[in-house]
Amino acid sequence: MAIKGNASGQRTGRWEVLLSNLRPSLPDMPHLADDFKALETLLPQARTLQTQREDLRSQAAVLSKQHLEALDEGDKIRARMGSALKAKFGFSDAILSKYGFRPFTGRRHKSPDSTPPPTVEGPAKPVAAAPGTSPAAAAKGAK
Repeated sequence: MAIKGNASGQRTGRWEVLLSNLRPSLPDMPHLADDFKALETLLPQARTLQTQREDLRSQAAVLSKQHLEALDEGDKIRARMGSALKAKFGFSDAILSKYGFRPFTGRRHKSPDSTPPPTVEGPAKPVAAAPGTSPAAAAKGAK
């Protein structure tokens, strides 16, 4: 049964199976000698490249972790500096924009007088339920 898969280890494994099983029969098949030698030379090169690739992959993982740690530390330092600037200039001073911080402009909230009180216009009318809801939910909403 042939070995399946396209991963580099599987492919070089197939090469090794071919080379080891063909070696004793090579004198009977001289037309394969050049390709045999070429594949035999290529096998260690491919394995060396795979090893180097795995080493680089592990280095990249270490570097990525270090990069994220540096970014986290930088964000903490920036936040600390922002706090110091806000303490010096105040939270709402426009000069904070110069340093990349958003000045505090106040909270947006509705005043209690902004919504008119509900008006009573006779008995309550039944409200049709919205699609996908139960009539009981509509009746509770009407009360």
